[in-house]
Amino acid sequence: MSPRRLVWVLLLGSVAAGCQREAAGPNAGVAAAELKTVPVTTAAWTPEVTLDGTLEPIASVQLGFDVPGRISALLTPRGTAVNKGEAIAKLDDSIAAAQYAQAQAALAGAEAQLAAGEAAWGRAQALNAAGGMSAQQFKEAEAGVLGGRAGVEQARAGVQMARTNLNNHTLRAPIAGTLTAGPDNAGTMIGAGTPLFYLEDLSALQLKGSVPEGDAWIREGMSATVHSSVPGSDATVEAKVVRVIPALDPVTRRLPVELRIDAPPPGFLAHGYAKAEIRALEPMQVTMVPHAAIVARPEFSVVVQRGDTYERVIVEVLREDGENTLVRGKLAAGDVVVLYPPSGLGGEG
Repeated sequence: MSPRRLVWVLLLGSVAAGCQREAAGPNAGVAAAELKTVPVTTAAWTPEVTLDGTLEPIASVQLGFDVPGRISALLTPRGTAVNKGEAIAKLDDSIAAAQYAQAQAALAGAEAQLAAGEAAWGRAQALNAAGGMSAQQFKEAEAGVLGGRAGVEQARAGVQMARTNLNNHTLRAPIAGTLTAGPDNAGTMIGAGTPLFYLEDLSALQLKGSVPEGDAWIREGMSATVHSSVPGSDATVEAKVVRVIPALDPVTRRLPVELRIDAPPPGFLAHGYAKAEIRALEPMQVTMVPHAAIVARPEFSVVVQRGDTYERVIVEVLREDGENTLVRGKLAAGDVVVLYPPSGLGGEG
């Protein structure tokens, strides 16, 4: 029986039992001698929880050119796998190439001018040492060399800028992946930064979802089985819990969990819906009580007899086990619970 169906069965049983008690009178069954009790037992239970979500690529990027221009070539068709650094598309770079050549020529001229200035500086030093040059002429020769060196640095910066601008006319893949979206044809004018291509790493998929706060036992490294949502497919694949966000969503109060599927087989598609079952690494000890001991209103609880007193203990219903129910709560071995506890026994019921 599913946990949801079990909840409804217990709830309906609790309502029926409550009606019978009210028909018998408000104090019916309150005397200790009339109460039926049984000791609780423990059982090993391996928790499982279902995680629903969308399969996403392990990495994805939107790509566009850093400079405006007209697309001159689409080098990688959609659906093609590319390596990191591989060219995807190009803009018309005729002007950028000319600017780069111009910058290289300017650098060559600056270097030639510096060489001439350094030769003149060498002669000036010799003349100055022999007393054949005035102090003003010597300073002018030195300033010429310093200016030449600054001119070369400026020209080198110009070459670097022109080279970068030229390289920006070729769009390259920043990651290895599959090109899943892009323009149909070349010739389109685009602006700088306009997203044009979508590159996804499909070598692994991740499933992001959330689980109830009560399932915070989930830890990184736990195993999961993911079921394909492709119609007609019953394929499954093993996955691992790779991330558990250590904070609840402030709106839903659910715990964000992420799974990873390495080398996904056919039937598991990026952006498709999937369902996963996460299993705990080891069984945990839980308490087993008869169905008749559980009160379903206003929340699931049992009434524990402690000597001459009775205490209502809140429990979490886990699953059915024959005539018993596995629960979690503040119960210990040796505790005794009341069967069909009267309303109000042990506190508000």
